[in-house]
Amino acid sequence: MTESSPLSRLLRRRTALALLALPAAAALPGCGGGTDKRRAQIRLVNASTGNQRLELRTDDVLRHAEVPYGERASYAEADPDKPETTIFASGSPTALLRFSPPLAGDRWFTVLAYGPAGALQQLTLDDNRGEPDAGRAVLRVVNAASDAGSLDIYLTGETEELASAVALQPGATYGRAGDWQTVAAGSWRLRVTAAGSKTDVRLDLSAVELPSRGITTLVLSSAVGGVLVNGLLLAQRGTVTPRATAQARVRLAALLTDSASVSARIGGIDLGRSVGSPAVGEYQRVAAGAVTPVVSVNGGAVSSALMSFEAGRDYTLLLAGTPAAPRVVRIDDDNRLPVDATRGKLRLVNALADGSTAAALTLDFAPVSGEVAPDQASAAAIVEATSTGRLAVTARGAPAPLFVATEQLLRAAAVHTVFVAGATSAAVGILRRDR
Repeated sequence: MTESSPLSRLLRRRTALALLALPAAAALPGCGGGTDKRRAQIRLVNASTGNQRLELRTDDVLRHAEVPYGERASYAEADPDKPETTIFASGSPTALLRFSPPLAGDRWFTVLAYGPAGALQQLTLDDNRGEPDAGRAVLRVVNAASDAGSLDIYLTGETEELASAVALQPGATYGRAGDWQTVAAGSWRLRVTAAGSKTDVRLDLSAVELPSRGITTLVLSSAVGGVLVNGLLLAQRGTVTPRATAQARVRLAALLTDSASVSARIGGIDLGRSVGSPAVGEYQRVAAGAVTPVVSVNGGAVSSALMSFEAGRDYTLLLAGTPAAPRVVRIDDDNRLPVDATRGKLRLVNALADGSTAAALTLDFAPVSGEVAPDQASAAAIVEATSTGRLAVTARGAPAPLFVATEQLLRAAAVHTVFVAGATSAAVGILRRDR
């Protein structure tokens, strides 16, 4: 075949056309499902319990809208040379957070939004971790629970006790991502405790699946009561799986007259046995749901109504009145810490025996609550921390305060309750630090 033959000329023409087509194909980033390697891939995960729906913009371009708590948006392209990012509450023109994440071309990132209302924060997570070996999984922990403090995280077998377990990650501090930890793939029991404690359990989950070669980030967020926590399992470049607590916390406030002896149990969990009034016990974890408390006063059974205990919340089971006519009441507690860590929270619970007298609370003669009806709690007020506080509980028409206490310690970044109980003529006041 000569260079001038028809076949030779046809082959040269086809080769030239193929070479001309190559640059055009290379310029199509979507060809074959690829992405533009000059741009970053970014997604928003909403782990903020105080902001139910969020949106994210980069370089003033809307990337994600209407992302609810516990969910994630799909990845969107962003210019790493123009990384300025803004997070808004959906439907609001006011920015909650403005920052410039460390983006890079041809890499994947998750912007994790967390924190309470009024104090939103973010953590940019690098989603480019390589896979572990077959039969292994990797896990890292982000403590995004603003009210929970430092936490210890344990992975154990289903029936193993914590007493002999070693924390997978001890002392996880708020707002930081821990190191990757390599574990055997499989089904685990996950428990989260207050740092340094094996009894103060904040989350207890069975059947937490860590797949072979899986890359998972565990995000811990505050439950509605402020002390228990919920979990979000983020698969790298994959789905978000919410794993919420199934427990509530309840304590017994035995505030009957005449030093009555009180016992109470919820769902098989003892809140107190033969507790002498007046006394306020410690919180106990109980299964969430509707249950009728089992209560006795001076050894005799007391009728109680069916009560609902919501997962993640804190409650006080209040016994007020007299031994002959006890009242069993559920009080909703709010143990979320104040956003301003230099101040504290304070409220009043009215457990006066007559069941008809409203009461009010002052701190250093400044009002903390207006009149609180019997067997009710006031909303928590934000107060200044003090070691010399004067607390006074008053009732309308009474010639003097029902209760006065001076030189009282109210801590910053803490939650306090004043309980007032007994006869109005001889009221008893109890100041408790709830957390």
